[in-house]
Amino acid sequence: MTRILFFGRVSERLGPEGSLDLPTEGLPVGQIRRLLAERDEVAADALLRPDVRACVDLVVVGEDARARPDQEIAFFSIFSGG
Repeated sequence: MTRILFFGRVSERLGPEGSLDLPTEGLPVGQIRRLLAERDEVAADALLRPDVRACVDLVVVGEDARARPDQEIAFFSIFSGG
């Protein structure tokens, strides 16, 4: 199981982490997001928002970026600052 981290508003809804079985060759981040969102309505509401971004190994990536089981994957809401 690959550990998935959640931060910000996503963490408030889903907790600090989750997991998903990824194939050795990995999957695009967009597909990982959809697989997690399919689990239940709360996950879908938290992950499918337009203000939720993804990181792979601490680098913000787009939906087409491939993530593999040995990488750190995180989803987070955009934070506002002042």
